[in-house]
Amino acid sequence: MPEIHFGQDIASDAGNGILTIWDLTNPQATAEAARELYGSHATTAAAWCALTAHFDGRNEDYRFWCAVFSRLGSVTEH
Repeated sequence: MPEIHFGQDIASDAGNGILTIWDLTNPQATAEAARELYGSHATTAAAWCALTAHFDGRNEDYRFWCAVFSRLGSVTEH
């Protein structure tokens, strides 16, 4: 089974058996799951994940969570 390494450059990992967060899911699916799990706090949860990745130096993870955050911010509550 391939190892999961967060924060790796996707292009440099192609074909070498290392999975990244981008290989496991996509921002839209993650945004929908976050909204289901966290409800009105989903945007805050995604922002927290993005900031944690940023301060851990995981640039690819940071970009992923920013994409999730962006999708959550574009959805209006009913």
